[in-house]
Amino acid sequence: MWRLVANALLFDIAWPICVIVAKVWLVVPFTLLNLFIHLRYIANLPREPIWLAGVFVFGVSIDSVLFNLGVMENKSGSLWPPFWLICLWLNFAMTLRYSLVLLQKQLWLAAILGGFFGPFSYFTGTFLNGSVELHKPLWQSLGVLSVIWACILPLFAYLARRVCAKR
Repeated sequence: MWRLVANALLFDIAWPICVIVAKVWLVVPFTLLNLFIHLRYIANLPREPIWLAGVFVFGVSIDSVLFNLGVMENKSGSLWPPFWLICLWLNFAMTLRYSLVLLQKQLWLAAILGGFFGPFSYFTGTFLNGSVELHKPLWQSLGVLSVIWACILPLFAYLARRVCAKR
């Protein structure tokens, strides 16, 4: 149980550091510290680094496609997600097998929560950070994000249960 609580607390610290502070000099060291704590004290499977890398690459790829399609815009002019959003994906990946473990057996709940909280997180992040903007009209961008997150959160939950199950 302590792993779930520690994992949730670390993500609750990571989100505002990545989104609100968004300074490379703080985001990178915190993400690396979180990764160290996760792998050393929280994670209990030897395949955890592979799992984290897979979710990270998939998530950053999805966001990159969304930036390139114009669903989101990086105000710096880049067609790639900003660094803080890339680091946020690694911090999020660390939650899927621990603080979000309930979703592994309730895929319908993962779809509902993903469909709501995925776009809500992007909307809040763009509002608080200011370096990323959602395409106008806003309802279209939020709709696209809602559909994507209603699909990928249950997918991640399913894979976390199947691929990372102890053998």
